[in-house]
Amino acid sequence: MAAALLLTLTSCVSTPPVATPDCQPTVAHMTPAPEAFYFFFNHSTSSRPDKRSIFEQANWYGNDAMWVMLPANGEIVGRLGDKIAPYRLRYGQVQWEARRVDRPGAVAKNSMGPADIGFQAGGVGVPETGCWEFTYTLDDQYPLRFTLRVR
Repeated sequence: MAAALLLTLTSCVSTPPVATPDCQPTVAHMTPAPEAFYFFFNHSTSSRPDKRSIFEQANWYGNDAMWVMLPANGEIVGRLGDKIAPYRLRYGQVQWEARRVDRPGAVAKNSMGPADIGFQAGGVGVPETGCWEFTYTLDDQYPLRFTLRVR
């Protein structure tokens, strides 16, 4: 899982954010909680000498309850879903839902795995390309909202 994330990160590092008046993808590059950073970093199978730098510069986004690594430029390209696995800092079950930003559309609430603390494998999926706002919650609390362009 972490190796796939590293491959995604390195393939998009130099791509600038894609923003239009109707879609502002989340490109935050926040400093993640140490637990989240070290989980993804330590579980990566990459042997690249610049691995630490890549993870430090990743498009991290989070709050007091969970953290994710978003695509570098806020885009999912060539597919309608992506593994955007959360790292939970608090106990609970992750749920996600999405709403279309650039025209009507929504994806109902979905659950990711059992309630726990730590890494939760999973991701998001939408029925069509466009600009989507995703909301992750932990037991219906601590909303983590981010926008991605899917094309």
